[in-house]
Amino acid sequence: MIPNHQQLIGLLARADPGFAAGDFATTYRSASGPEGETGSFRYFPGGFWEVTNDSGGRYLKAPWGMRFEQDSGYFEEAPDRGGQPPRFPPWSLVLPRYSTFLGREDDDWQIDASRPLVEESGTLTAALTNLEDPRFTGTLTVSVHTNTITSADLGHMVQTLAIVRTEPDDEDLAALENIKASVRGR
Repeated sequence: MIPNHQQLIGLLARADPGFAAGDFATTYRSASGPEGETGSFRYFPGGFWEVTNDSGGRYLKAPWGMRFEQDSGYFEEAPDRGGQPPRFPPWSLVLPRYSTFLGREDDDWQIDASRPLVEESGTLTAALTNLEDPRFTGTLTVSVHTNTITSADLGHMVQTLAIVRTEPDDEDLAALENIKASVRGR
């Protein structure tokens, strides 16, 4: 059964896939626009993250702080800023409540309830409308299995998320212990 638009928004506002690991990308359609970002991530329940950018660098996030490690070995640390991850991929796609697509006061986009949701192969796709300028439209695709955003096509750019696994293996558990030991906060 396909949920209605309000049910989908409510589902995304509460969604938490538990453990998830995979890949993410932001690509821009304009050749003269900014270069996109790609990488991989691991998300652990309780607010633990490892995000590695293909262009270099790794973010470790714990409920008490964040650490950014450059490939050169240089690192920066910061205390927790209210427990919220950034509002861009992969964080905003894995935990849709931190996205800017749900039509809240500080969001950029809202799901367009005048256009039907489309169900296909384990996904739901909803039309999006820009809140600042309704002439700009896009689409939001959600996995019905993980309640994560698998694609946000905003016209000028596309954000994608591919979940590779939802059960941690031994390497993932070692990464979680590394996050706990490495992130000190201040």
